[in-house]
Amino acid sequence: MTTKTQYKKTLSGSIGAGIGSVFNPSGRRYYVLEHRVGSRYHKAGECQEIIVDNIEIGRDSRCQVRFDESFTTVSRHHAGIVKDGDNWKLVQISKTNSTLLNGRPVKTQWYLQNGDEIQLSVNGPKLGFIIPTGKKATVGSIALTRRLSLFREQALRPYKHAIAAMAALLVLTVGSLGTWNYLLHDDLAQQSLLLADQVNANLENKAKADSLGNELIANNKKMADYESRISSMSKEVASANARAAAAQRRLDQMQTTIGPAPDAMKETARNTYYCELIIYIDNEAISGSSGTGFLLSDGRFVTAQHVVNPLLYPNLKDERDCKLNALMHQCPDLFECKFTAISPGGDKISRSFKVGENPFRMGSYPMETFGTIEFQGMAMPVKGAAGFACDYRDYAYISTEKRGGIDYDQAYSTAMPVKTHLDILGYPMGVGAENVHSVSPIYTESSVAREGLDTDGCILLANSETDHGNSGGPVLATRDGKLVVVGILSGANALGSKTGRGAGKFKDRVVPIACIK
Repeated sequence: MTTKTQYKKTLSGSIGAGIGSVFNPSGRRYYVLEHRVGSRYHKAGECQEIIVDNIEIGRDSRCQVRFDESFTTVSRHHAGIVKDGDNWKLVQISKTNSTLLNGRPVKTQWYLQNGDEIQLSVNGPKLGFIIPTGKKATVGSIALTRRLSLFREQALRPYKHAIAAMAALLVLTVGSLGTWNYLLHDDLAQQSLLLADQVNANLENKAKADSLGNELIANNKKMADYESRISSMSKEVASANARAAAAQRRLDQMQTTIGPAPDAMKETARNTYYCELIIYIDNEAISGSSGTGFLLSDGRFVTAQHVVNPLLYPNLKDERDCKLNALMHQCPDLFECKFTAISPGGDKISRSFKVGENPFRMGSYPMETFGTIEFQGMAMPVKGAAGFACDYRDYAYISTEKRGGIDYDQAYSTAMPVKTHLDILGYPMGVGAENVHSVSPIYTESSVAREGLDTDGCILLANSETDHGNSGGPVLATRDGKLVVVGILSGANALGSKTGRGAGKFKDRVVPIACIK
């Protein structure tokens, strides 16, 4: 889509569309947002019918789809959904947090299809977009009392203060006529809110609900007349909207961006490092990778072995990678490795070493030959870790003179009950380390899927929300009221396949911290 759309709330899209949905619903379509994450305002699995033509999603109290303050990666005004003809489109509003549609970021806007999934920021809450069909395809399939309640929540509430403020401005600009209009609107708005509250409180009394509905119809006709009067004063309204937009911009500038880690995780985040391993030959960089590491309270720096050991993984589909692998096994002294780890506070840990003289203490993987490759007239073997499956040997650490890192619990790491809550920090796909001068790890959650350790000696996670770059990051649990490291994020392994090379459902694995002696 090439047209750039700027989201803008309108009275016709909210109040006008809401009135049509309440009193002329037979030909109007609507959609449902399925909340896939529980919050203060909506339970997980709850379906929210949307009967107006434009809504906002965010943490602000005026948003029709609202999330509470615990969702720190959701902006106050994050995204909008706008009706366009017979379709709906998702519009990006936030300038700081992304909106994803089926896992892809939405730069400005994109049309929605039945069954799409909307996500507010990476690792943020998810919403399912559903267009009802059949007998439930129109708003008329929703009961009148329910439509009245939805009208109050989605049309009246977001504009209560905006309309009152606009009426006050008109008082100053048009004199006695403006005063009369303001008083009329305030009276009508108060009556409408009161009637909607009464209807909502008497859902079981059908006769009374019908009577209140008739009164609301009369009031809404008067409100339509008031809107007509407002439209005739276009210059005053345009001036009011311009001032309101300027005020909103000032408010947006004053908002403070909250980091991805909650307060309880800040100390741990300060000791979670972004890692890079660059491989050189004759001072020319030929390959590299990134990951995560962390500092323990005893001064040891810990990461996953596959973050710092280039001998583990031959990419058998890449001829260049196979040649590099074969040369590194045959001539390890030709290759210089430079390892750098950077913390959010700017602290650095760096090591330079030959491939064959790796200073990290690592788990011992037996090597096997996967085949040979022709290089300058020689047949050279391509080797890798035998049976590598992100098991208990995927760890590496070095000692440093630093102190004040993260506490850990070796005994608890091998005996955690099923469903134990786990917190994970890392830099998935390099996110959080776009600027190496100011890194900030990304926070995710999981839980223990199996009592104690799995058959490969690892902690098995119940869900897989991490990605490349998270490897080597700390996995934490709460023990006696304190966050402690219980493991090192390793990678994914196919269930039912000990080597991880067979088909199956992939689950994240965690090396227990007990492996670090």
